[in-house]
Amino acid sequence: MKAQNTRNLDLIKGVSIFKFGTDTSEIKEKRLRSRSLQDSRHVVYYQYTGDSLKTIFNVPVNEVLLYYYKNQLFRIDVNFGSLSKEYTSQEYNQVQQQLEKLYGTEKVKLAMSGAVILGGFRWEGKKINVDHSRHSYPPKRKADNAIVGEISFSDRNLTRQSVLDKT
Repeated sequence: MKAQNTRNLDLIKGVSIFKFGTDTSEIKEKRLRSRSLQDSRHVVYYQYTGDSLKTIFNVPVNEVLLYYYKNQLFRIDVNFGSLSKEYTSQEYNQVQQQLEKLYGTEKVKLAMSGAVILGGFRWEGKKINVDHSRHSYPPKRKADNAIVGEISFSDRNLTRQSVLDKT
């Protein structure tokens, strides 16, 4: 299989049953997590409660979060690992290799505030970004810390609008 490049990112319309730009009513199996995010009253996010996305690249998915700006899906976070189950370096490498096969090796290192990055990259298209990370948070107590990860798919235009909209 020939490695693709970041131009293929712009062909992404969503992930699994989730499509960018769709209305909140399109997905019935979800639970509201927050009415306000990123200092914008127009951003809400939900935890997907269905079972359409159990694994990605044969790695178990812990949860899926769906972010909406003015009722339009603009970001999909697929989370791996939890307090009781680490997102292992082997799982991270497995996902990373598949993402590189799809989107190429033209990527930038990720930085996150408040987290210790154990591995993370971003593929940037003109319309779509894909972030993949493995990280932990500095624990107050050792029992509170976990090594987790995520793949975040985001529509750049709607993300930009949500960040600029502070009303």
